[in-house]
Amino acid sequence: MPEAEAQASAWLRSRKDYDVPLNVSADYAQHNSTLSVRRLADNGRHDLRVRLVEDQGASGTWTTDLIAHDEPGDRDWISLTVRNDQGRFVNVPGLAKFLVEALPLRDGSIEFSGRPEVFREQDIDRLVSLLADERRHGLVLVAGSESADGLPFDPYVRKVGEWSQEVCGLAEVAVLDPAATRAFALMAGDRYRVPAWTIRTYRPGVVFEDEKDHRRHRILGTQRLAQHPDSSIRRLLGEIVREQAAARPANPEVLRVQRRFDRHENRRLVEAVETAEFAPAVGSSAPTKASAAIDVRPAVEPSSAEMSSESALKAEIAERREQLALVRRVLGIASVTEHELAEAMTRITVRHADREAIRALELRVDNIMLANFGLEDQNEKLRNALDEAQTETEIVQLELDDSKARIQWLETRLKERGDYESPYVDVPEDFGESVPEDFEDLLQRLEQIHCVVFTGDPAEVAKLNQIDTNNAALRTAWESVLCLKDYVAARKCGDWNGGLDQYLTNPPSGYRSVGKKKWGRSENRSTMNAWGEERVFPVPEDVDPSRRMAMTSHFKLAKIGMRSPRMYVYDAHPRTPCVYIGYIGVHLTNTQTN
Repeated sequence: MPEAEAQASAWLRSRKDYDVPLNVSADYAQHNSTLSVRRLADNGRHDLRVRLVEDQGASGTWTTDLIAHDEPGDRDWISLTVRNDQGRFVNVPGLAKFLVEALPLRDGSIEFSGRPEVFREQDIDRLVSLLADERRHGLVLVAGSESADGLPFDPYVRKVGEWSQEVCGLAEVAVLDPAATRAFALMAGDRYRVPAWTIRTYRPGVVFEDEKDHRRHRILGTQRLAQHPDSSIRRLLGEIVREQAAARPANPEVLRVQRRFDRHENRRLVEAVETAEFAPAVGSSAPTKASAAIDVRPAVEPSSAEMSSESALKAEIAERREQLALVRRVLGIASVTEHELAEAMTRITVRHADREAIRALELRVDNIMLANFGLEDQNEKLRNALDEAQTETEIVQLELDDSKARIQWLETRLKERGDYESPYVDVPEDFGESVPEDFEDLLQRLEQIHCVVFTGDPAEVAKLNQIDTNNAALRTAWESVLCLKDYVAARKCGDWNGGLDQYLTNPPSGYRSVGKKKWGRSENRSTMNAWGEERVFPVPEDVDPSRRMAMTSHFKLAKIGMRSPRMYVYDAHPRTPCVYIGYIGVHLTNTQTN
């Protein structure tokens, strides 16, 4: 936090002419801009929010919002957002450059830097790990090169640095030397390699084993890099990484702190209204009626016999005058008269009513804000569901395209062999498999497949009928069962002697499989350490004497928010020629569930 404060202060002082402390909450204004600084602390956690709003006339209003969160451990983070109310392109803020240069900022495996990183041949394993990282949100831009073309490498690195000036803090830029470019092509394969003198944008979670995933990672070709102005390339790369950043899901930790600041700001405004409304009216004008003024002089002048007590009486009078002055100051009156006291009592009554109204208003604002937070969360869920549905649709469409191409190729092969009838004959019933009507029907069909055995709880399976409204999970579950059936058959016939994971990655010809994105080979260590007991399911005694077995391999049946269904399986080969399904139901607890 001290370093973040120092960088933000330096940026405000040198670029925005605000030389103000950031360790206290305050508001500032100058010319056409306003600056608000807010600090919160709770249970060892410290939060800083700096918001700068600049009115730049025809170019619109620019809002810079910095939030820095500091707590014990490694959960510190910084969120920097810059917006323009006219939707104008936002150049990399100077504040982002200050922070990237001074702090070790990361995004998953990405290490943010203000310049490209050169990768050598010995760095390729690290590059592959970086590209495959699902935790990162930002893109990785990779530029390839080739020594045989005679183009110098060092000027190319500098040129990539110029092109990528607008991605600072949003993406990592890697430039492969010629040897690294060739080594990466061998390791990643033709579909995922980066050609020489091109820049490829790799999205999070590259699946190198997937034959279709390569389509997500676009290439900016040599011709475009050579023929377009540098400013055009800079703007294009900047827009690509900004679109990716804008589409990322809201981080729950950032949302929590943002909302904490918002609610604190509401309370601060209410307190400010109360202070201004109920401050005593010291120095108010004199009353119009003074006939009933209280005479504080003694009723009887002291006689000569009483002169000995004169000093004590003066002291008593002075004390009473001080008390009356206190009454006037507290009640906000100029003199103690019947009229002034009556008006003071009226004001007190009204103020009490106003306080009740303000408290009710505060409660209403809090309720509206909570409702708004709920709508924001619901909107985020719907947006994620839409993204997931579009991704699933794209995957299905790609598989359909491949199937159509294969059918066309096979029909051509049949005609070349003189078989003109087969392409037009109805498919025999033996080759068709209708989808079950519901999950109870699925379990009934499983009873007829002796090599794929369900050992789980049917009640958990039945719950899916309520959430799988379009039968997406049911269809995938049935496809997975048929895939397991073919896997056991392939092993029995000698067409396959490997494990289930290898089978799904590269199935033998003529046997069914499922998309690679629908298969999870295992659970990570943190999930098993925390919630491993949820993944222990029944098996026969000949599989394990305890009649229980931990199952980590699973099929991802559908994406339905936090309840996205799963099917957990255990491959008993080679001990038993059978696959056991221990669970079909809603998503079990892991590090991503709420």
